[in-house]
Amino acid sequence: MSRTTILTPPYHPDDIAVWPDGAWATLGEVWRGEFSHRSDDFEIVRLEDVARLKELGLADDFDVS
Repeated sequence: MSRTTILTPPYHPDDIAVWPDGAWATLGEVWRGEFSHRSDDFEIVRLEDVARLKELGLADDFDVS
């Protein structure tokens, strides 16, 4: 689990919300209410966190390797 510090930049709308069932959306979409039908128990993964995107099987969706 990552920790937020005073040096941690704020989340960006392009960061990714990932639900336990594997569904995902950008934070921008979540913030706009486009996923209000889903629970709020999602994990936020920064777009530059390539290692975590790979662990979640999402690297191909974002063309990162």
